[in-house]
Amino acid sequence: MSQPPPEHPPSPVDILRDKRAMLDTGTGPIAFVVVYAIWGLKTAAIVAIALGVVMAVERVVRKKTVVNVLGGLFVTVISAVIAWRTGKAETYFVPRALIQAGYAIVFAGSAVIRQPITGFLVAALFRAEPGWAKLPAVRRAMTELTLAWAALFGFRAAVYAVLIATGRVGWLAAASVAMGWPAFGLLMFLSYRFVPKRLEQLGAPDPRQPEAPEPAP
Repeated sequence: MSQPPPEHPPSPVDILRDKRAMLDTGTGPIAFVVVYAIWGLKTAAIVAIALGVVMAVERVVRKKTVVNVLGGLFVTVISAVIAWRTGKAETYFVPRALIQAGYAIVFAGSAVIRQPITGFLVAALFRAEPGWAKLPAVRRAMTELTLAWAALFGFRAAVYAVLIATGRVGWLAAASVAMGWPAFGLLMFLSYRFVPKRLEQLGAPDPRQPEAPEPAP
């Protein structure tokens, strides 16, 4: 019997076709800032939490991963509580700044210790052979890719930090949207184009091929 062709993961084009992604990432911050400008901080915090619950339920109905649902709701609730307790609307974005800083540290750190995290992510995504991510040529390409993602996360954290420090609430909402799905999608697309070409330049195997040489000791 012939085996069915292997399933390929969705390409960035497929991911970017998900029109709900922009809505999911941008609705909360925009709603918070708009309500804050009209009715004040307390009402904005309540609306943000209520909207977070509604969106979480809607994600469950769409059969999204429970971890992602709970994670998004947790960040929304913590953000609203921090803003409410501090009395400063700009602190609503502090958790987002900390998350981006954490990502930047993890990605950059993995590159420094020569275990680039994108190598393991790509290997898992394409179901590469064991040891693929540890091949020297693959490690070099994935280090470059990992640093690119670390730069995006670091840039986001820096922008958040500056705008929070200066109290630019409206700009924080705009930056949250612009640096969210659009920036993520752009870098995802560039990564998708970069990886195959870079691996070919370095003579590294395609992660989808059935066999890969043994990693260097």
